[in-house]
Amino acid sequence: MDMSGFDEAIGAIQDSDVVVVCVGDLAGLFQTGTVGEGSDADSLDLPGVQQALIDLALDSGKPVAVIVTGGRPYNLGRAENEAAAILYGWAPGQIGAQAITDAVLGKVNPSGRLTVSIPKSVGAVPYYYNHKLKSGGTPIAYHFGSNYPFGYGLSYTSFEYDEFRIEAHNVEQEESIEVTVRVRNSGSVAGQEVVQLYVRDLVSSLVRPIRELKGFGKVFLEPGEQKTLRFSLPVDMLNFTNHLHQRVVEAGDFEIMVGKSSTDIVFKDTVKVQGEIRILPKAWRMTSEVEVI
Repeated sequence: MDMSGFDEAIGAIQDSDVVVVCVGDLAGLFQTGTVGEGSDADSLDLPGVQQALIDLALDSGKPVAVIVTGGRPYNLGRAENEAAAILYGWAPGQIGAQAITDAVLGKVNPSGRLTVSIPKSVGAVPYYYNHKLKSGGTPIAYHFGSNYPFGYGLSYTSFEYDEFRIEAHNVEQEESIEVTVRVRNSGSVAGQEVVQLYVRDLVSSLVRPIRELKGFGKVFLEPGEQKTLRFSLPVDMLNFTNHLHQRVVEAGDFEIMVGKSSTDIVFKDTVKVQGEIRILPKAWRMTSEVEVI
């Protein structure tokens, strides 16, 4: 491994109050880079000596921010517990560097959320948030899981939820489920929160995921400000494809969840869908709506 630049890095670290370590991928097709078509990997470790560079910065005892750009999730070793911050830029495009700089310097308050779950280890691949229960009712996440789940993301402020309410706990097949929740910025700077709506089918003729994202709303709040979000979830969106390849909604109990990520569920309650099994038409209601009040 080529560690020829480490002496220079040590000098830069010693002269700094805060250390920003930039790591990630080199895009390229068919093994001309570390990520891209034909450039599969059998590990979630960073390519080359990048993890050693992060560890070198952590050994200094100074605050370390790790910036990752690339096309796949990585395990970052000690940084996941010891770094002051981790900013994942993925493939940020032409002005990505400026966007990342603005976030690091505090000109922009980050509000992004993960669209994938980052597995704890390569042995957990493939891992996804909407998995089924294992036999005996044990979630797959108990054994494998993710330290950074689908929907996860931090900012420079904090938010609190309250006033969760479901308008009707018994709904007909053609109706919508109305859910409201109030969000307050409990921190000291303005920011945006992504409120996420998940659903679980509690009793079904086929195995169903432990939760599925059905809607989300992004709300901007000044410090101390609070607003209410109202979700309107069509019952059609509780559907699945049965063993006859029909898109159906089965009557029964559904758990409605509101949270900050797929694992950080703040509120939940149960709704009963009335009637019988309904085969959906081709023009079924495919989207939920959210209104900020």
